[in-house]
Amino acid sequence: MSQSPSQNESREMLKWLNHNRQMLLDLYRNQYVAYNANGLIAHSENLREVLELAEASKQLFAIYLVPRRTASIQILPIRFRTVSRHDWQPNYHVRLKHRDINISTTILVDSGAELSLISLKVGQDLGYALADAESALLAETIGGRVEYVLRNVEMTIDGHSFLAPVAWLQTNTGGEQLLLGREVVFDKFNIEFRQADEQIIFKWREDLFLKSGF
Repeated sequence: MSQSPSQNESREMLKWLNHNRQMLLDLYRNQYVAYNANGLIAHSENLREVLELAEASKQLFAIYLVPRRTASIQILPIRFRTVSRHDWQPNYHVRLKHRDINISTTILVDSGAELSLISLKVGQDLGYALADAESALLAETIGGRVEYVLRNVEMTIDGHSFLAPVAWLQTNTGGEQLLLGREVVFDKFNIEFRQADEQIIFKWREDLFLKSGF
């Protein structure tokens, strides 16, 4: 089933992901996994193969790309082992659409990132390609410079769709984490982080304006 999970379904699915993240790191590094609140549905390094298997199961699912490394915090080439006692990551389900690929995937919400980000591998698997003679841009990071190109992607969060720019890395950093950055996304939503409850709340700003009478 390619439909997006409801907010309650999404919350239960993310609970399963957080509680089983270490198992996924141990067994399925650098693989796409399809999962829901009941468990793992399919896994493979090939995104299309996972989508086909998950669709054949007739179950609601989301996609998560398991990082190849066990560090819980990644800032491009720099990785830190967690010092937090609360083993939770602010992941959220976001639907990404590019050409014939339309997936509900799991993305780390990062208020410190100006742009949303996808790795070299994820961009290739989504079907992105460089245009003829296209030049990469350079970004300065804590770990040095990385090359990237900008792409617009259709995102859907809690039923609300919009176009947002993403930085598609052209440098292989060794990490495959997808990041949801501030550009466009944080203008469209008010976002509340509730770490103690292991929950993120997205509130569509246009709904808030309507309620306030503006």
